[in-house]
Amino acid sequence: MSIQSAKALYTRLLVDEEFRTQLEQAASQEERGQILQNTGFYYTPDELKIAKAELLESAATNDELSETEQEEIIAGRSYRPIYSYIFDRFDVYLT
Repeated sequence: MSIQSAKALYTRLLVDEEFRTQLEQAASQEERGQILQNTGFYYTPDELKIAKAELLESAATNDELSETEQEEIIAGRSYRPIYSYIFDRFDVYLT
């Protein structure tokens, strides 16, 4: 269980549409928990909250864009607002 695991989960949700769909289509919270365990994500609810806060703070205060963010902008997408979408949509599935 770790904050790093929770951050890695959010990152995977950002980039892996198949994984997002799998979590959304799970029939129950128990099934979602099993999916998360099977993919190696272990975290406590507090660690998830801390990871979320750190990612949001980083996205809000980081003036330098990562290579991924630059690619997203070049492709016509904004990377930072995606965090808010992921948090709003998936937090209910992750706790």
